[in-house]
Amino acid sequence: MIQFKDVSFRYEANEQNILNDINLTIDDGEVICLTGASGCGKTTVTRMLNGIIPHFYNGEIDGQILMNDKDIQLQEVYELTQQSGSVFQNPRSQFFCLNTTSELAFELENYGTPPYEIKQRINQSVKQFNLEYLLNRDIFNLSGGEKQLLACSAIQVYGHKLIILDEPSSNLDFNTILKLKQMLKIWKSEGKTIVIAEHRLHYLTEIVDRFIVMSYGSIKKIYNNQQFNRLSHVQLTNLGLRMIHLRQLKAKSSLNSRNGYLNLHRFYFKYKRNQPLALNIDDVHISKGKVTTIIGRNGSGKSTLARGLTGVEKKFKGTVDYNQVTLKPRHRLSNVYMVFQDVNNQLFAESVEEELKLSNPTLDDEMIRRCLRNYSISEHLQRHPLSLSGGEKQRLAIASAVETKREILVFDEPSSGLDGHHMREMSKIINRLAYEGHTVLVITHDYEMLLSCTDEILHLEDGKVKAQYEINNDTIEKLQTFFNII
Repeated sequence: MIQFKDVSFRYEANEQNILNDINLTIDDGEVICLTGASGCGKTTVTRMLNGIIPHFYNGEIDGQILMNDKDIQLQEVYELTQQSGSVFQNPRSQFFCLNTTSELAFELENYGTPPYEIKQRINQSVKQFNLEYLLNRDIFNLSGGEKQLLACSAIQVYGHKLIILDEPSSNLDFNTILKLKQMLKIWKSEGKTIVIAEHRLHYLTEIVDRFIVMSYGSIKKIYNNQQFNRLSHVQLTNLGLRMIHLRQLKAKSSLNSRNGYLNLHRFYFKYKRNQPLALNIDDVHISKGKVTTIIGRNGSGKSTLARGLTGVEKKFKGTVDYNQVTLKPRHRLSNVYMVFQDVNNQLFAESVEEELKLSNPTLDDEMIRRCLRNYSISEHLQRHPLSLSGGEKQRLAIASAVETKREILVFDEPSSGLDGHHMREMSKIINRLAYEGHTVLVITHDYEMLLSCTDEILHLEDGKVKAQYEINNDTIEKLQTFFNII
């Protein structure tokens, strides 16, 4: 049993508490979902459970957190790691080895488990989760989804009784989410206690026993499974949460395109000479003033297309024409801006204010404040960008992209880490950019986000254009089939 008793917490660098008077009991074998707005304290709760607070993140703690009647704050790290296994939002931050099999063995090796037993437990784990294809591979060659599955499998190898997951689906495509869902079902059937901090809720409705809705560091509502599944679209929206019944979602009304196109002609790319083409696009037209969403399985060429379009990857063959002007790679860099999926790699300044000034040095103080208000991060003006929550970092990166004033904007998973309210706000921003005449491309696995902002679909498979079509209520079944929405 886990008990939070009047728990409050303030990070060392912050003036305000991130958690306030949390009282919560989690029974053995219970599956709990912590949800709520970005920055509401979900991740902080998970960090307290696995001991990252106070052993890594310093701060001021009030109250008690008990696990089996023992105070977590008084236990050593090695004691806590034996009790709980964690999967972080970015699994790359928790790997220690280069080889996948070595990674699966790593924790057991540290506890002196005999090699024959380690091998046996690894084989049992990957067989149980149907992940044999992940053995003996270079971790750097895995997709984001495969890394997440590997992290989950490592927990199963050790056999932790408490499993903590921080936004495990945020960077996963729908097929990988289904695999994650099956893992959760297996863990639940084994009687594991599972705590999930999550924004995407649709895949959890059959699994979670209680949904804990947090707001500004406090528990706002607690729903059992039946109560939560009965919440209407309006009620979920009012709580700032994502939708749970995706098949009920409708396509947005499409915008009229402006004059002009982004044309890709004979656009080819291969990573090495002796390898097949990673991207092979004969001819495609992308409308100006519309939002075009690029979909496809992992490895279909979505990110490769984005790197070529932005000019980051210079080995592309073919032409990129915009408004009948050919853009060479060096010109693409000054006309196209891309917000990456991992925004940590493009936040450089010492404060949120300075980050915006890097994008547009002409901004004055009032313009900066107005911009930050539009993205709901105005209260963090002087904070270091990397100290923000995942959703707040995402919104800052997109604000910086908009302030560059470039005409072609590419967003790679812009809803990653966003709660329902901010996801809908992000859709409004993307729609507004298209309405103002920008050419906007979005790469996403997020079906809810896609429907709220997309005018046209560009479907890639094996580096080629499989289909291109406007999205409306007549074509929505194609998307439902692709996303396995029943």
